[in-house]
Amino acid sequence: MKKVIFIIIFISIITGCYSAKDDCYYGMTTICFGKPYSYVAEFQKPYSLGHTDSKQRWIDLSKCGVKYGDIYLDSAWDEAIIDPTSFKIDMKKRQNLLNKFYQCMENKGYIRIKHCGRKNSTSDKGLCNE
Repeated sequence: MKKVIFIIIFISIITGCYSAKDDCYYGMTTICFGKPYSYVAEFQKPYSLGHTDSKQRWIDLSKCGVKYGDIYLDSAWDEAIIDPTSFKIDMKKRQNLLNKFYQCMENKGYIRIKHCGRKNSTSDKGLCNE
């Protein structure tokens, strides 16, 4: 019985796969190299990709509705979308706030890099910075 379990675990490890896109090995457990970039890092000025001024970006994020330090950017839309009587999320209102936020950042000259890769790994494209 122990041999069977060992063989199953061994085969599972061997049949795992590596993804160069996100620099991770997927098997029984996922092992990734490097740390992920925050959502804040996805917003870059096109003329300074990977070197966008972090302080100015936070000022602009704040003007677009994000609370300073909220690396998940949820404060731009989450607080206003829950109906206080039913505690349900108003998805239409959430989408409108998301669109308003992205439009605001675009108006300030930012583009969004959706796949930054992982910091200090082979998947890091050098397009993002924090």
